[in-house]
Amino acid sequence: MPRIFEIFGKPVSFVEDKTIFYEAICPFTESLCDGGGNRNQTKIKLNDNHPLRDYFNEELKSVIPAVCSIQYGTEDTSEQNRTQETWVVCPRRLFGFKNISTTIPQTNRGLQPHEEEILNIANLPSSQEIGIWSEVYLQYGDNETNSQVDYHFDFIAAPIIRDLSEEQFYIQHNIQDSLDKKDIIKSARQGGVCHGKSGTNLSFDISPDIEHPIIFEVMTASTSGSNTEKGTNIASAFEAAMIGNEPISPGINKRQVWGRMATQLFAKSALAEAWSGKTFWIVQDELLSNIERTTQLCVAEIETASQENINFISMAYDSLGTEQSTIKIRQVYCNYSGISFTKNNAAVDILLPKVLPHKKELLKSMLRRKLAAIVRL
Repeated sequence: MPRIFEIFGKPVSFVEDKTIFYEAICPFTESLCDGGGNRNQTKIKLNDNHPLRDYFNEELKSVIPAVCSIQYGTEDTSEQNRTQETWVVCPRRLFGFKNISTTIPQTNRGLQPHEEEILNIANLPSSQEIGIWSEVYLQYGDNETNSQVDYHFDFIAAPIIRDLSEEQFYIQHNIQDSLDKKDIIKSARQGGVCHGKSGTNLSFDISPDIEHPIIFEVMTASTSGSNTEKGTNIASAFEAAMIGNEPISPGINKRQVWGRMATQLFAKSALAEAWSGKTFWIVQDELLSNIERTTQLCVAEIETASQENINFISMAYDSLGTEQSTIKIRQVYCNYSGISFTKNNAAVDILLPKVLPHKKELLKSMLRRKLAAIVRL
């Protein structure tokens, strides 16, 4: 029977004093828990007579169920045959960079050890600051082909240069067209990294070096159907975990997650390669093992691949059964996708967008977003 394993980053069974969650802060983003950004429909309204009202700051009118992971498995009559799996259901648990401040984030603020591991695996330079942008939306319309490109990237990382003049910025990114310059300024103002008046004193606080952009996509399991009457929906399970009852939760949805991931896996990897970058897929080991069991993917064979443009970073729990459950990299698997942005003249072309957006479109998309983090490795 599935049960909640972690709330607010801590194993439920080791937390006796729930007042430590008074501010509803996620330890991985150091900000108000948002349930991974996809759990708003489960929001709990903390009215005066709600059982959880006294557990949280009175200024909080609602909370998102802060469920990081679920323990799930089958139990045999004999102890040695019992199997138990712990599934991460919140992407912040694996990669949690987020900045809610209106200012540029402090270097290495909130950086977790396993996140530093991931960034090092991507071979990001250790000699300079790295900017990380979250939830980057690339929307691009091509008039010649009458096509539309619309992609969402979980995270994009790139080295940054601070304090450039308008001219220096345009030289760095080879921006010459006046319309592109206007779009750049508009995007940078939206992202809060551009100040002053164009042609006089315009300056850029931050400029990403996107010669080799690194894209990070985070894939976790989701929860399956729930039963509100039986208290097995995610909100009821979270409430039970907080007040000390048995936190029976919804089960794990594995196949649906992989179905959504498959198309993006090829398209985003091909895009990154065409931009002289890479895409890394951060996946929990349990989910990757399930993909192996249900598809022809064999990660053991991936390690010998001669070409590499699909990269899996497999994450695993390192200290289950202790008060501080930690996550670390279990393995990195790289392989050739079998497709490229050059037309393959095969049915796999359906996985790729019609056109390849120029890098300056990626730059505009990044600048529109506020920096999620700055790190120095």
